[in-house]
Amino acid sequence: MRITKPEWLRHDADKKKLSAIFSLDFHPDGTRLATSGMDNKIRLWNTRAITAKDQEQRLISTLSSHSGAVLCVRFSHGDGRYLASGADDMVVLIWERDEGEFMPGNLSASSALSGPLSETWRPMRRLTGHESDVCDLAWSPDNRFLATCGLDNTVLVWDGATFERVAKLTGHEQFVKGLTFDPAGKYLATQSDDKTMRIWRTSDWAQHAVVSRPFEDNLFSTYF
Repeated sequence: MRITKPEWLRHDADKKKLSAIFSLDFHPDGTRLATSGMDNKIRLWNTRAITAKDQEQRLISTLSSHSGAVLCVRFSHGDGRYLASGADDMVVLIWERDEGEFMPGNLSASSALSGPLSETWRPMRRLTGHESDVCDLAWSPDNRFLATCGLDNTVLVWDGATFERVAKLTGHEQFVKGLTFDPAGKYLATQSDDKTMRIWRTSDWAQHAVVSRPFEDNLFSTYF
C-alpha cells in the first residue's frame, strides 16, 4: 500500500482558512473523488492528478446548493449516474451530471480534449423529511433504494428511481449516525447513539434483529 497526501486537495473557506472535510467517495469508474465539508460545498476532483507526474487539472466541479455543512456524499453504484448528499440543513440532494457538458464520462480520455476539464452537476431532486441533520446515506447494491439517517432518530428509505419515500424506520431511541446495506441487498444495518445496531429486512422494512452487545458496556456511542 502506498499513501499519498495531496496538499492541494482541501476545502478553503473563502480562501482564508481551511474547512473541515466530513465525507468522501470515489466514482465507480475511479476517475472522480467527491469530498464534502463544513463550507457547505461538494467538490469533485480528478483522481488522475493525485498520482500524475505531469500537470493535471485537479478540481473539476464545485457543487454548492446546500445551506449547511455537507456531512455525507455517495455515488450510486454501477455507472455512478447520481451523487447523493446529506447536510445539516436537513435536506438530501440528488445530483446528476449535465450531459450537455463537453466532457466524456471517462476522464482517462481527457488528453484528447482541448481546454480545461470541467463538469456541471445539477440537483435534480430535493428530498425532505428529516427534522434534523442528515448524518449518513447509502445506496442499495442495485440502486433500488437510497437510505438516509440523521439526528432526528429516524431512517428514511427512498425509491432509487423515483426518489419517492417508501419507508420510515423509527426503532432507534437516539441519534442515528450510520447505515449500510449488505452485499445482497436483503438487509439494511443502522447504528445509533442508543448503543444498538438494528437490522431491517428490505423486503418489508420490518426490524429483523437488534444487536446491543458489546455496545451496551461501551462508554461511547457506536460509529460506522
